[in-house]
Amino acid sequence: MIDQNESFITEVENYASLMFTKEEIAVILEVDPVQLHTVLEEQDNPVFRAFQRGRLKREAEIRKGIFDLAQNGSSPAQTFAMKLIENAKANDL
Repeated sequence: MIDQNESFITEVENYASLMFTKEEIAVILEVDPVQLHTVLEEQDNPVFRAFQRGRLKREAEIRKGIFDLAQNGSSPAQTFAMKLIENAKANDL
């Protein structure tokens, strides 16, 4: 059984933000990968939310960088930013 204390939850968020896989996080935190995978399937679990939060916050940082580069004239960044905008609009429909 995984001890889902505040420290563990924080570590999961941190490692998820570094884009480690679930299995890699289990190795780093020295927990059973099957148990961690099971916990990460429970959407109402604080560990699941921490994992998702870590991934999404990092993605937000990257996206901000892309938009900053696009606004400064980077053609590849502008192209990618437009794809992000189109996908966001399509998902909102």
